[in-house]
Amino acid sequence: MGMTSGFLHDLPPEELTSRRHASVSAFLAGRSLDPAWLAGIMREQVGEGQLLLTSSPVHGLANATSDLDFIRIQEEEIEGPRISTKIFEEGHHLEVVSFSRTELASNLDELNRLAALAPDATVAGFRSWDKQREPRRKQTERIVNGISLDGTAPYVEWLPALGTVWARASLQTALEQVVHTALAEAAGETRGRVGYAYNVLLHLMDALLSHHGDVYTTRKWYVLRWTRLVAEGSWRDERVQAVAADVERLRKGIADTLDASAADQPMAQAYVALALDVVRASGTAGSVSVRAEMTGSMQPFLPGASLLVAPGGGVVLPGTGELPLTARAVGLDDITGLGSSEAASLLRALRAGAARLRIGYGEEEATA
Repeated sequence: MGMTSGFLHDLPPEELTSRRHASVSAFLAGRSLDPAWLAGIMREQVGEGQLLLTSSPVHGLANATSDLDFIRIQEEEIEGPRISTKIFEEGHHLEVVSFSRTELASNLDELNRLAALAPDATVAGFRSWDKQREPRRKQTERIVNGISLDGTAPYVEWLPALGTVWARASLQTALEQVVHTALAEAAGETRGRVGYAYNVLLHLMDALLSHHGDVYTTRKWYVLRWTRLVAEGSWRDERVQAVAADVERLRKGIADTLDASAADQPMAQAYVALALDVVRASGTAGSVSVRAEMTGSMQPFLPGASLLVAPGGGVVLPGTGELPLTARAVGLDDITGLGSSEAASLLRALRAGAARLRIGYGEEEATA
């Protein structure tokens, strides 16, 4: 097994850059596009600057209908929100969006800072990124992965930090979806639980891909990238390889859980166990806890019912409206122990935006 460098499949950055440049060159050749001609068109349309080709051609995923998406880094400051420039030239559709070198440098520093924080703080920074920063998350990822037309990858050294931040963000989303899976199952939602379980698998795939340095924000490519990694088998270590095999096992069998004959068969515990295994195998944490937090206030409503009113909406709950998991956090592996009524109430509140989940990470693995 290779060292855990944080670069794609633990390749040296020079080899990774060479592979990606080969993918880009093949893509451009397939379109009969000359890099020098492209660079000239861009200078003519948007001015001088460092030009990066991004997205599917870089990752070897482009097809005959893929656009040419560029990001341009300029020396001058830029104010306000960014709008991409669309260029149609000789039958080709090109898009380019520009950012200043100063704001990019600030974002790259922020990547390093977030990667060094505890997982929950990393995710908080990731989720608030687009409200505070340009380039936004997606564009920052594109820049780090981007290839210039002369075959260099100017920002590839930030790929390990990018992978850490993106992996933790996807993993936390998977953990939240695991909770929803368990709540839906306890509430008797035999189909709803499967929908949440699909989300668990998708985000665990993306977390493990990012953990291996394969970072790409576009969700439609998750499964294709995952099956490519499985086929290559270039796992970081045996523990990651084992959890990847479990992801594959559940992925291949999830459609069967929609069959009527599977309605009474529990499935949530397997997804809880898988998510915890990924947390540990990736080195993110040793244990995970879950707590619920109301986002509004409980009001009397009708006899035997209460109304939880929140800024984003409200939900009617039975009795006094007390929600489980609000008094104290529980271990993720205990989440399947809620009763049907408790689970249904919390699930309704989460769906209405009247409650939210708080995920906690511990250093030590829980013991039985």
